[in-house]
Amino acid sequence: MTQDEEALLRLLVRLSYFREPGKQFRLASGRTSDYYIECALTTTNPAAIPLIGALVHARLPTAAVAIGGPTMGADPIAAAVAFHSAGTAHPVAWFSVRKAAKEHGATRWLEGSAKAGDAVVVVEDVITSGGSVIEAVRKCHAEGLRVLRALVLVDREEDGGRARVEKALGEVGADFEALFTRGQLERAWPGADRLTN
Repeated sequence: MTQDEEALLRLLVRLSYFREPGKQFRLASGRTSDYYIECALTTTNPAAIPLIGALVHARLPTAAVAIGGPTMGADPIAAAVAFHSAGTAHPVAWFSVRKAAKEHGATRWLEGSAKAGDAVVVVEDVITSGGSVIEAVRKCHAEGLRVLRALVLVDREEDGGRARVEKALGEVGADFEALFTRGQLERAWPGADRLTN
């Protein structure tokens, strides 16, 4: 693991990983879990943004011209990558995948600079079942984008999410990568200092 990866992992554990004895957290799926990962507390943190931009940008296929994913989880990640990329030989735009298509104007699923024919990477902050990533890939294809890869900040390693995403991506010739797993966060947890504010 690189120094930047270690720094981002420490931030994720300190800011975004919640576990309390006896407490159950309700997930978006409706299920409950004894831990919760709130990535937005890291992806919007000024110390984490440059790390996310550099680490995710380094994992983009050279053909990718834009990065984006489901609003809101993907938005700060995609923006960080686009900002970082401006100072590199591989600049990329960012876009956001809407929950519902716009009912006025261009009536698109997407907001931002991506257009039909563009090669893109779909990004998300955390996956459990993988449904949000799969849906974002479907909407990107509906808009004529070529998805090369899906990349998530944290894979919860539950509910067959990774396998489900890899299967869906394989059908369109794309691959999948997770920067971190729940296991890595858990292994880093015992030595992590918790914020008190």
